[in-house]
Amino acid sequence: MSRTAFLLSLASVSLLAACAPTITDTAGRLVNTVSGQEGRVVFLGGFQTRAAVPGTPDNVTVQLGQDFYSGQYSVIGNDGPVNLRFGLSGGFSSGDGFFRHGYDAGLRAPAIRNVARPGNLIVKTLKLDTAAVKTLICTFQADSSGHGVGDCRGSNGATYALQF
Repeated sequence: MSRTAFLLSLASVSLLAACAPTITDTAGRLVNTVSGQEGRVVFLGGFQTRAAVPGTPDNVTVQLGQDFYSGQYSVIGNDGPVNLRFGLSGGFSSGDGFFRHGYDAGLRAPAIRNVARPGNLIVKTLKLDTAAVKTLICTFQADSSGHGVGDCRGSNGATYALQF
């Protein structure tokens, strides 16, 4: 490839990348199990499977009806170590006066796993002049691709289903 063609292809890729939208937040939904009221959960900066560290800023928001909640979520555990396997196989055969042999050796990657890991989400509303603070606590299972399901309970006793 000539240098001019390479520079033109690099410029076109850069132009396309500049036009692409930047997705930084991951959204999910919350549904009241009795009334069917739906809410929206937004993981700020995208869903990340990691444990929360004390003192870090809020990383999740919830909009449920007129209420706006803010807080943190955390995922514990890890995907486990990557185990590479080494395999060696060989064989001999003879037939029709020919002698054949073959060997196969190499590293084999393990099957792709999508392990679910436990997490929780704790959010609360801001205290307004006359309104009491409301809280929402959820437990969920999330996989390595950032999808998850769970259950939530509000400080008013309401129960919700969570999916993202």
